Amino acid sequence: MSLVHLAGLKRKAKLHHVIGTTFGQWILVLSLFLCLQCSGTVLWLLSGGNDEFSTTLNDSWWISYTLLIDIGTQTGFAAHERPTIKIVSVVISLVGFVYCLTLLGMVVDLIREVLDDCRLRYSSVPAQGHWLILGWGDKTLLLVDELLTSMAQTKRGRCGCCKRRQIVILANMPTQQMADEVQVHCMTDPLLQWITSLFFPVVRFREGSPTDVTELLRVSAPYARDILVSSTSENGPRSDLKAISALLAVAAMPSDSPLTGEVWVEVCQEQSIRAVNTILPQARTIVARKLVNRMMVLRALVPSAGYVYLSLTTLKGDANLHVLPAPSLVCGVSFKELCRFFPDAVVCGVQRAGHQALVPHGSYRIEATDTLVLIARGAEDAQRCLRARRPIAYECKAEPCGSVCTAEPMVMEDGQLRLGPAADGAKVVLLLGCPSDVAEILDIMDVLLAAGSAVHILSRTPAAEREQLIQQHLRNAGRAAFARITVHQYEGESTSKWEMMKLPLETATCALILAERLSEDESTLAIDSRNLTTAILLKQNLTTVGGLGPGTPSRSITRTYTTASKDSTVVRGNRQKCKLVTELLDPKSETVLASNAGVRSQGSYVYTNARETAIYALAVEQREVYNLFEQLSDARCDAGFVTTAPVSHYIDGIEDLSFYEMHDRVFQTCGGVLLGWRDFAERYPQLNPPDKAETLEWADVGGSELIILRPADGSGEVKSAGSPRKQLATEE
Repeated sequence: MSLVHLAGLKRKAKLHHVIGTTFGQWILVLSLFLCLQCSGTVLWLLSGGNDEFSTTLNDSWWISYTLLIDIGTQTGFAAHERPTIKIVSVVISLVGFVYCLTLLGMVVDLIREVLDDCRLRYSSVPAQGHWLILGWGDKTLLLVDELLTSMAQTKRGRCGCCKRRQIVILANMPTQQMADEVQVHCMTDPLLQWITSLFFPVVRFREGSPTDVTELLRVSAPYARDILVSSTSENGPRSDLKAISALLAVAAMPSDSPLTGEVWVEVCQEQSIRAVNTILPQARTIVARKLVNRMMVLRALVPSAGYVYLSLTTLKGDANLHVLPAPSLVCGVSFKELCRFFPDAVVCGVQRAGHQALVPHGSYRIEATDTLVLIARGAEDAQRCLRARRPIAYECKAEPCGSVCTAEPMVMEDGQLRLGPAADGAKVVLLLGCPSDVAEILDIMDVLLAAGSAVHILSRTPAAEREQLIQQHLRNAGRAAFARITVHQYEGESTSKWEMMKLPLETATCALILAERLSEDESTLAIDSRNLTTAILLKQNLTTVGGLGPGTPSRSITRTYTTASKDSTVVRGNRQKCKLVTELLDPKSETVLASNAGVRSQGSYVYTNARETAIYALAVEQREVYNLFEQLSDARCDAGFVTTAPVSHYIDGIEDLSFYEMHDRVFQTCGGVLLGWRDFAERYPQLNPPDKAETLEWADVGGSELIILRPADGSGEVKSAGSPRKQLATEE
């Protein structure tokens, strides 16, 4: 039927008032029953009736009603009835059967609608002391993953069980869809799958608006221990507006239902902190994106230091930060000997009241009021404290100078923060993609790179627009330009092999492929696909310009050191190796790369959404650890810095040393704490080695580096463990 015919039908019959409403449909069905009843009565009258039911109006009306309502009535007629009676009874019964099915279906739908309306109006999620997550975004699954991991690591009681908290999610999304996505995400981890499949649900869902106060009351918001408002991977202003909208509803809770728990809000921009604190002063605001940007830059410039920070963020890693009061067994022990009391952990430092510094002087004696900071796999490993055996003396083959030296500060005269030899000298850095916070990333590079360094940006965003964004950031910071870096802009598609040739690939020392959202509705999977394509093409171009194109014989990788500063660089043929770091957003990308060695070999990958969510969960669950991690990640804080140094700075020739002995040598030389090391033959560094008393062979010509947590000031009189040549190593 055409629209013209439909309009004419509406003008003539006005059927849309009948068949288009529930009330009209019920009137139509009841009217149809009267028509069928009357028709059946007339048919029975015309049939002539039988011995049991005559053709009177009363008998005809009754037999018509029974045949319509009950299809079994026709079976009561005798087999020798006239054919006319049989045909009339069968026709009326079949029509009545179809009508009854229609009527019962409408009754069932009406009852279902009433029950659904009652459930939506009056249902609630009774809970207490739970996590309440407001809204559903691309970080929700990651947040649930981190909270479930924290729940799995909860210390069990004496009976072997532990009280599990519930996770309640309120979002504008069908409940079944949320449950299915959480279940599929947790299938990759058997432990989490077991937790989510308990008889009593650990994760509960409710469909509703997080900005509605009534919906907040139905998910027991006043009784939640933590209310979590997470950001998304959208542009910063839009994501922060969504978070502030949910916060307004939380702040509008009625006075008879006050909040008893903490409210945690994750924002993307620091200027949003003031708005959050004004709306709800007791809310705790977290800007995780800034910390992740610094880790990503460190992963490119000082790879081992960046790896340490990324490992310490997640609750699922093998190396986690732990803060615990000093056990009575170590009270009175000097900090220099403290590491031997914790065989399964590395003691990073001591927190004292009113002090931010972590690594005290070696002669400092542990007091009962001190708090120890350790790196361990789990809480049980961190708390395992044993009486240390007497240190085994070792012979240092280097010629001791017997003098007292002063460690040089890590902050150079021009303001550069030197965290390792990998960032020495002017560098050429490539940025492919231009996110909205690119100016903050350039700020971080300006702190870590030496004077004369250049950053080249390739993006589809117009260069004038990017330059305006950077200049606006500099004006807000009260500066006219960056201190040590210069920025060069290029326009082009990052997935084009030919557009990449605009960049100085021959001299590049590191490259970052950043997640740039080209449209408001672009999915995280589309962004990851573009970044992976860019990484593969860039790796191919870097190999080609380095003299390793197709058909070219492979060249060995050698590590060389300069005699003046002992700087180490990896050389491939005639060209320095370029470190490639790619940013990925979607959790599905991490799952795919975990089983694809070919893609992993294209460089290092930083899953920024996962890291931001891990930092957010860390702040909610372990506030002291988060505060400490925030201090370690801040270049302006004096808590300490994670640095790297070649093994040759501490070894002459070949020596056999255990972790404890190397730790003592590092501490005596630069006042730092040895966290682990990286063998360049392996893919990842090793933090908190398992058997610290095992003797290992160290060589000054090997491709290895030490990972050291150094005091921020780098000062203090410490005894040198080796020759004056090793004293120069204190600036790492």
